[in-house]
Amino acid sequence: MADQAIPSEDAETEIDIEETATEVDEETPSEVENPEILILKEQNAALLADLQRVQAEFDNFRRQNAKRQADLVEQAGGTLAEKLLPVLDACDAGIQQGLEDVIPVRNALIETLQGEGLEVVAHSGVEFDPERHDAIMHEAKEDSDKTTVDEIMRSGYLWKGRTIRPAMVRTIGPA
Repeated sequence: MADQAIPSEDAETEIDIEETATEVDEETPSEVENPEILILKEQNAALLADLQRVQAEFDNFRRQNAKRQADLVEQAGGTLAEKLLPVLDACDAGIQQGLEDVIPVRNALIETLQGEGLEVVAHSGVEFDPERHDAIMHEAKEDSDKTTVDEIMRSGYLWKGRTIRPAMVRTIGPA
């Protein structure tokens, strides 16, 4: 292909392609003076800038679309987990009533949901966090400087760090 020659604008002389490729940046005086070439170079630069802008916009769109899709999948998983909370509550109530056959079902459900992003908020002795706990009773204790969770009345749940249901707790702390 390097042996090919292309006709010039005059169609009388031929220019070697390899020679032209190495001298693209060098402008001859006749090219600078030719207004058509200047106009074409300006149009080329404008089209190249437009192409780069459109490519950047498309890349941004693709990233935003992927993020939206991931957010929707996460939200759908959280919604499903939230709908399953009454089943977990029923299992907990059954266990409190002495139905030990419910324990494997509850554990299997919890393990499956935890694998997808569920966290159980059911720890006593931790500092009270209004984002994760809903205090329904409070016992004043003068020698305490911070409010802590004393008893869990109903488990709370987080989905990938976001609270889907706060734990109902009894707290101990300053009045």
